[in-house]
Amino acid sequence: MFFYGLAVQLSFLAFFFGMSRYFRTSDSVNRDYFDVFGNGLAIFYLLMVVPFVVALWVQVYKGVWRLDIGKISKIIMMVLFVLMTLVVGFFGFYAHILFYYGFAP
Repeated sequence: MFFYGLAVQLSFLAFFFGMSRYFRTSDSVNRDYFDVFGNGLAIFYLLMVVPFVVALWVQVYKGVWRLDIGKISKIIMMVLFVLMTLVVGFFGFYAHILFYYGFAP
């Protein structure tokens, strides 16, 4: 997971800095690059977050099933944890787009 994260982060930074040169011109800006940039940000967010969230779910699942509590309590804990990570991931997506794309004029 470390090497996957490193590769995705470096490719995201290369994409981000490579695309930013298309927006530095003062003459005219091709609006097609805005769509490419926005779609790239969305794809890279999914590539960066989804594998790590799934790995987190697996580790929490292993830990919860080792607890000495009832089966229904374990299921409720897992469902609540999955819902919480989905909500945080959803808001994280919008924060990611806002910080890298939303403050642009």
